[in-house]
Amino acid sequence: MIKTAQLRSLLANYKDLLATDEFASFEKEVERLLAYYGDMLAQLSPGEERGRKVHALINEQEQQSSHIKTTCQKGCGACCHLEVEITRDDAIILANSLNDGLDLDFVRLRELSLRERLDSAWAQGWVVSNRCVFLGPDNACRNYANRPSVCRKHSVVSPVIECQKLGGKPVPKVMPMAEIIMSAAANQADNDFASLPKMLQRELDRRQIEEPVLPLPTRLPEEIL
Repeated sequence: MIKTAQLRSLLANYKDLLATDEFASFEKEVERLLAYYGDMLAQLSPGEERGRKVHALINEQEQQSSHIKTTCQKGCGACCHLEVEITRDDAIILANSLNDGLDLDFVRLRELSLRERLDSAWAQGWVVSNRCVFLGPDNACRNYANRPSVCRKHSVVSPVIECQKLGGKPVPKVMPMAEIIMSAAANQADNDFASLPKMLQRELDRRQIEEPVLPLPTRLPEEIL
């Protein structure tokens, strides 16, 4: 079963810290919750409906942990220069949002989508070539209402400079339930995931094939006959 990196890390840490029987009980509860949310999401239509439900569930977890103060502020944009992985549901929501007139640099999107997973270019951090295609000139998200699941749950409790400097060591705010929910979403049979540029480009390409902007004529123009 697919698990997010933070959920895998949490399980590994607990395995080292807890007694064998305690860890077994904890792991069993995690598996129960994964199955619970997996079954819940399986009842929903893939794409907008299921994706919005995941967003709502993660928003709830964020609100419940609001007492844990983070150092993230609007306009930081550090994490918007990383290889952010999203699900197909997230990509569908983002693609749908483009119908509202949001401008997008499609050339840059295509270029970023061609990068291999874990491409070394992402390790350069805060450089212009790594900027998310939805990041505005003020370093704020231009599509905040439709941001993917991972963007909703990601925040840090360490000083901002740790995110901005190359080789920094930011400390993420961990929300175990959010990690479980995201893992359950990633395990849906038709909900694969990859980097944001790759998933969004794939969805846009699919739509271009199924619903071309300039459809082929059903018959030859009269002047050609």
